Amino acid sequence: MEVKNVKKTVGTIYFLLDDDNKPIMPVYRFMLYMLSCGFSSNTSKTYAQHLKLYYEWLSLTGLDYHSAVGVGQNNKSVVLSNLSAFKFWLKYPDYSENLIPINGYTAKRQAITVNQIMNAVLSFYDFLEFDEGIETLHLYKESRTNSQFGFLLSEMIRKKEKKLTSILKEKVPKKRIEYVTRSQYELLYKKATNQRNRIIIGLMFEGGLRVSEVIGLNIADLRDIRNNKIYITKRNDPNNPDAAVKYDSEGVVFVSDALAREINNYLIETLSDIDTDYAIVNLYSDTNKYQPMKRDTIEDMVSKLGKKAGIEGLHPHMLRHGLAVDMLQKGSDMVEIRDTLRHKSVETTASIYAKADTPTRQAAMKTYYDKANKEFHPDGMDTDELVDFLLQDTED
Repeated sequence: MEVKNVKKTVGTIYFLLDDDNKPIMPVYRFMLYMLSCGFSSNTSKTYAQHLKLYYEWLSLTGLDYHSAVGVGQNNKSVVLSNLSAFKFWLKYPDYSENLIPINGYTAKRQAITVNQIMNAVLSFYDFLEFDEGIETLHLYKESRTNSQFGFLLSEMIRKKEKKLTSILKEKVPKKRIEYVTRSQYELLYKKATNQRNRIIIGLMFEGGLRVSEVIGLNIADLRDIRNNKIYITKRNDPNNPDAAVKYDSEGVVFVSDALAREINNYLIETLSDIDTDYAIVNLYSDTNKYQPMKRDTIEDMVSKLGKKAGIEGLHPHMLRHGLAVDMLQKGSDMVEIRDTLRHKSVETTASIYAKADTPTRQAAMKTYYDKANKEFHPDGMDTDELVDFLLQDTED
């Protein structure tokens, strides 16, 4: 079983081949549907890879995508039983009742990864409900959209919108947001060995760009760089499949004078002699020289740069988070941060407040009180109260 893709003028279509090298048509139709709905090629690729795991499990168990959910059996318990078994297999693919290790089994995938895979499978069946008339699986329950702030806070927030959540969803342990500080960013900038890499680091921290947005930058998007302005533009470009603008969040970002000068020099010194429309290109490869960089290449570069700077496990998104926390520490409210990062909703931004370290939350709270000319007493507030006040500040 293998994930393949073909490039079309409307974008890249990913599909799944079975062991006989034939396309699995339900998955192919689902991928076409995702493409028509405007999902990025990265998202489609990820869904195809997740569905590959599901079809591998089906093959191992002797089921097919119909029998696994009880099509024709009129037995709803089959759905929960089989999909629960699939979820268990995702976590413990080596499990055997005949061989139990002394220290027990260790989950091979984290809860967040299992949830992503299960979400892809359930989305697939949601599509099949309309495509083939498969009966609704009834595996969802209502939950509040603000549940990431804890029970107390979610009860206090005035907007209590509800959403559907899969009953198969794993509980993901809460963790503190991972980000780089401004001093770490400055160190990374100095450690970068070439101008293009410095610009990539700068775009993600100062501009808050996602990797896919860095990859998708065209020279035309830098036309106002002398005014520190960069345009985030969505394009359907089969030759640049890793480029995407999440949630169609096009807009304008601003960078520092120093980074703007670096970018301007890069355009003149490096790109002016290259026949390309792309801004971030491979400069040293023999096989794809002057072609757009790939996501894996940038992630690998950032990771290696992090090791040079003494930051283990550095990931590009930590730079984007770094901008959010830096703005938070300097007194920006959630609406300002949301607009800068082009988040789809303020709740996404609010999660940054909820997961930031205590001194950062307290500094943000002090800024809130200073603006309101009120006295601030952080010792008397718990995390939920801090975030609640910040949320209410944007809802008024």
